[in-house]
Order: sequence, then C-alpha cells, then structure tokens
Amino acid sequence: MNHPINKNGFPSPLSEPVVAPFSRTSRFATAGQFATVVLIWSLTPLAAVWTVHEIHWAWGLFIRFSLAIPIALACQAYFKVKVPLHPQALLSYAAGALGLFASMAFCYMGASRVPSTVISIIYGSAPFVSGLVAIYIFRSEKLSAYQWLGLLFGMLGLYFALGLNAPNLLLDRFGIGLEIVAMLLYVLSAFAVRAVAAPIHPISQMTGATIMSWLGYCSLLPFFWSEMPDQLPSLQAHIALIYSAVFSSVLAMVFYYQLLNKVNPTTLMLITIMTPVLASLWGTWLNNEMLSSHFIWGLLLLCTGLACYALRVPDK
Repeated sequence: MNHPINKNGFPSPLSEPVVAPFSRTSRFATAGQFATVVLIWSLTPLAAVWTVHEIHWAWGLFIRFSLAIPIALACQAYFKVKVPLHPQALLSYAAGALGLFASMAFCYMGASRVPSTVISIIYGSAPFVSGLVAIYIFRSEKLSAYQWLGLLFGMLGLYFALGLNAPNLLLDRFGIGLEIVAMLLYVLSAFAVRAVAAPIHPISQMTGATIMSWLGYCSLLPFFWSEMPDQLPSLQAHIALIYSAVFSSVLAMVFYYQLLNKVNPTTLMLITIMTPVLASLWGTWLNNEMLSSHFIWGLLLLCTGLACYALRVPDK
C-alpha cells in the first residue's frame, strides 16, 4: 500500500529502478515476485486493523517503523547502497515521509473505525485520483476514452462499496474520511517525490523516508504517553506488527522495484486490481468482516474501472 504512482496513474519507482542483483532472474522468479507483492499488499490493511485493535495507532506505527529500520539498513548493506544526506536527498525523504508518516497516521487512525475491506477499496481508487491530479493540477497527461470510462466505473464502485447509496450509512463516516485523507496524502507524496527527482537509489529512498517517518512518530509519542502499552499484545497483534514491518514496509517495496524493470505498466496495474479483491477475502475469512451486496457490486465496478483504466488505448 505504500507504492508510489507515476504521472499516468500507475505505480512507479521513486528514482532509478533497482537493477541488481535481480536483473537476471527467470520468468518464474518474476511471477513469484509479482504474486508476493499482491499477497503482501492485500494483507496490509488487515494488519493495520489488527494492530489498532490492541495498540494505540501512534504506538503501533512507532513500533512498526522501529522494527522496519534495522531491516531497511540490512538491505542497504546487502545491496551495498549508501543513504545520501545532501539537501535534495533529504527533501526527497521528507516527500516520501508524507506517505509513510502522514498518510499512515490517518490510515491507522481510521483503521479502528472501518474494516480492512474498506481500507483496501479506498486505496484501490488511488490510480484514479492520481490521474485526475495529473490532468487538472500538473496538466501532464490526457486520458483516453477508455480511461474516462474506467474512471466513471471506479467512482461508481467506490460509491457503492462504501454504502453511500444506502438510506442509512452503516460505516463510520469519520473513519471513511480519515482513510480518504490517508489515500490523498499517499498520492500527494508520490507526486512530491517525483517533483523532487533526487538522483538516489530506491532502496536509499525507502530507508531515508522510513527513518524520517520514525522520527515523526517519536515526536508524536509525548502527546500519547498515557496510551503507551502496559502489557504485551496478543499473538495476533504481534503477527500484525512484524508482518507490517518486515513484509509491507521493506520486502514488498524491494520486490516491487524489481518488477518495474521486468513487466509493462498494464501488467503492473493488475496489482491494483487484484489487491482489493484479495483484501476483501482476507477480511472476511480472517477477521469475520461482513460483505454486503452493495460492497460486492462496488468491488466489481472498481475492478472493472481499473481494468479499463489500464488499457490506455488512445482516442482515434
């Protein structure tokens, strides 16, 4: 869920893609990386929900990033990549932290109010928002007729999935609002990193943004000192924290950057289509979340819209 988005609404690298040591892997390994990224990101919303059920969101994120930093540094050492500290690099880390710190803060706040399925649906609409920002704010692209159709389907899907068509909205309005703000900050962070355009390695960007985000969470803790965990959380919360730190924050990002060099954008867009579907299945199976008929229709419309959006067939 933390992947950046390029000007066309597709996920993209933060700077130069990683090229070693995976550049000679087989197609089987590439397929494995693709499946791993889809699986990790589909379980990430559920991990957030499990975390905040027992731990205050600020402390949950502090623990998550405290665990992620040594893993990120280990990746730096393994790939023999340094973390630049020149002004442009620091600005790029700050832009990335907008997604890892600000966006994740709103996401975890909302996770205590809405189910994981709703989180995945809202983040699944990020490519559409990215496309609109590129058109109306940066004026960097034009959408084809297929993409406009996909945008329409996607917005209708979001409308139905959130139950906005129901006479009485069953979901927490404030929680939905928090998740929408989180998604918007996530999209804004991707554009900010691209605007800075620092010539640094993606793993360095990941590590720098992670460390800067961790410092941000440290600054929040004094305001939530009374919420500090006074006992060990359950096994479920332990699993959620470790999973978020190891897989969501680090491993998925490393694999994702490799895929950027190996598959075309349309294929990569399948990640965004498959993630909400799987996330809905995990939420239902592992967290006993109910899937209403309007949610299922909304999910189908969203996936149809993303598929049309991925076609990218130019107007004749």
